[in-house]
Formats: sequence, structure tokens, C-alpha cells
Amino acid sequence: MISDDADEFENELTPAGGEWEEFRNDDGDPIGIEELKALDLKHMPEDVIVRVIDNYFPDVAIRREGETLVCGIEEHLYTKYWEHKFSAYAFAEAMERAVRRLAREGHPLANPSRDAEDVHIFVRWDLRLPRDTRPEVLADSVKAGFDLVYKRADSILENSDSVLILGKDTVGPALDRLKSIAAKLEDLGYYTYIIKEQPDKAGESVIQKVLRYALSVKFVVIENSEPSGHLYKIPHVAKAAECVTVVLQEEGQGATWMFEDAYAKHRHWQKFTYAKNGLPAIVEKAAAWAEKFVGEFAAYQEANLPWMKKK
Repeated sequence: MISDDADEFENELTPAGGEWEEFRNDDGDPIGIEELKALDLKHMPEDVIVRVIDNYFPDVAIRREGETLVCGIEEHLYTKYWEHKFSAYAFAEAMERAVRRLAREGHPLANPSRDAEDVHIFVRWDLRLPRDTRPEVLADSVKAGFDLVYKRADSILENSDSVLILGKDTVGPALDRLKSIAAKLEDLGYYTYIIKEQPDKAGESVIQKVLRYALSVKFVVIENSEPSGHLYKIPHVAKAAECVTVVLQEEGQGATWMFEDAYAKHRHWQKFTYAKNGLPAIVEKAAAWAEKFVGEFAAYQEANLPWMKKK
């Protein structure tokens, strides 16, 4: 026979006597990590929200959607006391981009957003886990997921995770096509620069301007379906500066055959052809190739160059 004391102890471990009532109030008090670990999240009703606030732990609101536990993570950047080398506004944007990039890589992250209120910036995203995830595993996953986003945001800013876009850029369909490429790359989490839209500097030639951007980005995308001034820039960017370069070309179109053999001769060049309505998909494929090449080349350098070997 179970004693009254045992009943009271069981009720302490089960929220609101098993009815989750205290979590049905949006203004309910948050709980700590140890309280979270005592919850039976597998049987959590869909109409409750469990808010967790603890030291050295991101603010999180947990809810259930069918067979999924959705952990809404929020980072609060207080600009008045922000001490990172990059501004709080830049870092918040980088965190949002980091979530997009990590989600594309297969991490269970989704719905990044950010907003600002005076000196406060909030970045929010979801971490989605199976319903039967144990509370202690969920807590570790939230912390690991937050750290992953933070480190990727730092890397995005530190290593200029950006892309230069070249091609025919006269106002009209040609420029619209470059903007479509930029929009897809932005959706993938990159910063983008269409060279036509960047400010000129007095005393700087066109090639100097292009190289200034080309040498600061992660890779270059050239839309090569129609001839334009970009043909003059290609040898400087892809050959002389050795930038990782993606060439996009609509099927049956092409600005010139002059660089065709370069794709076979130089590994840091790659051409991708696309159907008339297939530009977004080929941009994603091209970006994946560029990322893979950059990663493999970096690994080769670290393995073979004495001054770059990791200690």
C-alpha cells in the first residue's frame, strides 16, 4: 500500500497532478533545468507551453506538435552592453543566416526571425525534436543547438560568408535574373553583392572594384547566358585572383566559348547549366559545390602546408 507521503512525492514530480494546468497560462512562471528533467514530455498535451529559464542556458519555450517537440529558442542581445567585435545588429543578422545555413545542412532548425525594440534585439528560431526525446537529452540538444548557431554566426562574420554576383546587369530582365540569384543565395543564408549595385570609389577602376569584392567573398557566381562586360572581368577574377567561381548558363545559351576549356583545366571553376525555370535549384546546387570545394581545399592546405597545420 502506498503511503500519503508517497502520493505527495509523486505529485511533486508530475506537473499539476498530471494535468499540466500551470503550463496552460501564457503568463505562467518559467521553470529551471532540474524541473524540466522531471517532466514527462512524451505525454505533454498540445495546448501547453513549458518555458525554461536557467543560468547559462538559452531562453526556451517548449510545445508539442503531434509527434514533435518544438523548442522555441530566443536570444536577447542588449546593445547597450554588447562587447563582441561585430555590432549587435550585424551579429543578430548573422545568427538568423546561421539558422538558415544549418537547416539546409540537415540540422533540425527552422523559422529564424529577428526584431528590435530600441536597444534590445531578439533572435528566435525553432529546434524540432522527436516527441519521445528525454528531458535531459532535450536540454543538452537546446544548449548544443544554441552554441552551434552562435559559433556559425561568428564564423559567417569572421570569414565573410558572402557571394559576389557578376553577369549582364542592364536594367530589365538581365538585372532581374541577377537579383533572383541573389534572393536564392540570401535564402540560403549568404550575404550577396551584385557589383552594379555597390558604390564606386573615385580613383578606383572597374577591375579594382570587382577584385576588391571578389577577394573578400567566399565564392563568385557569374551568370553567363548573355554577353556583357562580365567577360572582361572573368580572367581577372577566376584566373588571376584564383577565386572559387561558379558559372551559371541557361541551356542553349552562352556568352562565349572562350572559357569552355578552363572548366576542365582549373578545379576552382565549375559550370552549371539550367533549364529556363530551373535557376533557383541550380543556384542551390552550385552553392553546395562551392562550399564543398572550399572545405576540401582548406583541408588539403591544413594537411600539407607546414605553416597551416593545426597544432
